[in-house]
Amino acid sequence: MEEIRGIEALAEEILNDARKRADRILRKAEEDARVVEAQADQKIQQALEALEREYQTKREAAARAMRAHLPLEQQRLDIEYRDAALRKALQDALAAVDPRLFGAWCVRRLRRAAELVRSSVANVMVCGLDASTEQDLRALFTDSPSVSVEMSTSMKSRGLSVEPSDDSYHISITQDELVAWLLDEKRGELGAALFGSTQ
Repeated sequence: MEEIRGIEALAEEILNDARKRADRILRKAEEDARVVEAQADQKIQQALEALEREYQTKREAAARAMRAHLPLEQQRLDIEYRDAALRKALQDALAAVDPRLFGAWCVRRLRRAAELVRSSVANVMVCGLDASTEQDLRALFTDSPSVSVEMSTSMKSRGLSVEPSDDSYHISITQDELVAWLLDEKRGELGAALFGSTQ
């Protein structure tokens, strides 16, 4: 009996010792789990902070790039607006010019090349010019039966166009070409007159 009690005491002692070890192992595992969880939370927090810093850096860089482009875009839009306004003002001003005056300008320009036109078989195509201008053009070439003056429905701009039968040259005197010349040669003066000095 004594032996059984000794074995039971020994078994009890072994069980108590095993419980204590199991408790220590569980506490250690719980502590390790808390440490790992804290480290994971810390790593997640650090990763989130790094992502937020990277996002903020990229956002600031994008904002700087946008602010850098804004003056250029604004300048481009201003130039585009001024060019369109200048073209429209020129077209409107030329459309308001007395047709006889515009026609006289066309005839005067064509007179400079009259000898070339007279020496060839050519059609002078007229668009949007008054009857007296057409008479002046016919009078300019009365001594050249090879040159005819005709109204054109295919021309898109007011003026005249000389088309020789052999395509050896081409003379075009139109409102659009006058606008282009004025924009090329007098843009600064016209812009200053329309918008004022920009200095």
